[in-house]
Amino acid sequence: MHPVQQHLFDTDFAGLSGSQVSGTLVLSEELINLGLTDFIDQLRADPAPTPAPAGTTSAPASAPQATPDPKALLAKLNIKQLKVRAQDGKFLLDLDVSVD
Repeated sequence: MHPVQQHLFDTDFAGLSGSQVSGTLVLSEELINLGLTDFIDQLRADPAPTPAPAGTTSAPASAPQATPDPKALLAKLNIKQLKVRAQDGKFLLDLDVSVD
């Protein structure tokens, strides 16, 4: 997970309340493929981790970070517009979103 993304998840998006993003983003094929790769990797991951032995207080440093619940993340957003479209061989994301 990207360090900026991890920081946002770790701080529960603190300090972003009232922020707004409005416009059109061009989604590159590389970005889309990266997202698909991450999604497939999550599907392959062990869905039920084995319990830690008694007396163990923390996970190993190499343990993958859990992705926050998408429903909890979406609950923080006020989505006025979110539309994906293709134009001239490019994927475009039209959005108007604010953080509550």
